[in-house]
Amino acid sequence: MLRALVVLLLLANALVFGWARGWFAPDWPPPRHGEREPERLAAQVRPELIAVLVPAAASAAVASTLAAAEVCLEAGPFDAAGLAAAEAELARAGLPEGSWERRPEAPPSDRLWLRVPRAGNELQARLPALSAAFRPCEAR
Repeated sequence: MLRALVVLLLLANALVFGWARGWFAPDWPPPRHGEREPERLAAQVRPELIAVLVPAAASAAVASTLAAAEVCLEAGPFDAAGLAAAEAELARAGLPEGSWERRPEAPPSDRLWLRVPRAGNELQARLPALSAAFRPCEAR
């Protein structure tokens, strides 16, 4: 009984080995692994865009990406008259309506902060002389 089990296991191992090597290929295709997966190469999307960079070039690319990232800027606090003047100045600078928001100062105050939540380089360049009052946002 034990001898039959050993022979059966050896036969099963030989069949699996032959299947993995592709001996029964037309009827039973071999498993796909390693270099036998041309589908992976065919499924790549624009692989020519990938480039390996030397460390100095990679650091420069990261620095330029961080410089172009959007930041949150805020100015204030303003009273009602100062807020109206600041918003008019932002509108004259060409910032679209809705690109800034009003934030109340900690109570009990009627003063407000102006916040530009997503200011990219172009938007930062268009901030008027008031831009000296704008600084990175703080958690409130």
